[in-house]
Amino acid sequence: MNKGILFFADKLPPLVGGMELHADYFIRYFKNHHKYRLLGVITKNTHDLDQLILDESLLHIHLKDLPNIIEPTFVFFNSGRWIEELSIIRQLYPKSKFIYRTGGNEIIKAPLINKKISDHKARQKYWVESLNATIDTLITNSSFTENRLNHLGITCPFLRCVGGVNLEDLTPALNVQKSKRLKLFCAARFVAYKNHILLIELIDSLIKRGHILELNLAGDGPLRENIQQLVKSKKLENSVKLLGTLENRSVCQEIANSDIYIQLSCDYLTRVEGGSYIHSEGMGRSILEAISAGTFVIAGHSGALSEIVTPDRGLLLNLNDIDEMVKRIERVFLQRPLRCSPYHGYCWSEVFKKYELLMEDYIENTPCH
Repeated sequence: MNKGILFFADKLPPLVGGMELHADYFIRYFKNHHKYRLLGVITKNTHDLDQLILDESLLHIHLKDLPNIIEPTFVFFNSGRWIEELSIIRQLYPKSKFIYRTGGNEIIKAPLINKKISDHKARQKYWVESLNATIDTLITNSSFTENRLNHLGITCPFLRCVGGVNLEDLTPALNVQKSKRLKLFCAARFVAYKNHILLIELIDSLIKRGHILELNLAGDGPLRENIQQLVKSKKLENSVKLLGTLENRSVCQEIANSDIYIQLSCDYLTRVEGGSYIHSEGMGRSILEAISAGTFVIAGHSGALSEIVTPDRGLLLNLNDIDEMVKRIERVFLQRPLRCSPYHGYCWSEVFKKYELLMEDYIENTPCH
């Protein structure tokens, strides 16, 4: 049997999100890789049952039967969805190297589906012990995420890979006539920590101070209707547009053709059964896309964003004082045009080169039997 990569990804396109996008590009890159070929993909169906995608075929499968079909050198997890089966999968493949990519929040949140553990700290302990016992390398996205995981008790080695951007989709449209109206864009799920309420309040304040601007919002989520009502109550319908869910290519085109990308994500106290945790931006893919496109970024000073939003490419705001936020943004408006030079360091090929180097290192340092 050929050796290569067995990829666990519970969410795949056409679903939209960071995990789905990573899975899409990972599968494309390694599907016919000359050295580290993708042998199969394990995913979940609507009934939460395991399925194997093998040579374009979709097979229902029990995990215990996998060694009869696939013998991978590397087992790569795109999320923590299989946390409760990790020890079983490790027993199935004792000689394989286990790699897990994380943004950090799911480990801090520590959800479990089948195991009934009511205390949040106890669920975190279960996650930490499972990962420490099974994962050879944890791929992270920031120093911020690594510090959080270290504090939690994670001891597996880290490999930091910041990025995941398709540069081809981030080219501004040619011959677009510049408008006097400043164009702002945000692509984020309508959930509490993305802080859309503060964003609308900020836009309202700027417009009342005489600034001519428009804000386009892409995304969906449980708070979308609330934001739509807030826009209506403030009579901002001519300035703020909700575009709905866009595929990544369309998001990138909006980013590239905007004057400013703005996202005010915060460190948000999130209640879960038996406790709470802080949900934070571990990286911010849309912000990386904006930096890559050369679009100026305005963001909240939270999570890992200070690691990627530098003064030459963006502005980080203290989110506790809206009057001060308005003053700092007005100084930025005076600098128009704001476009920076494109940055190529966050593209998908750079991310996957780091994966290749990791796997190469494992191969070179594995004793021959």
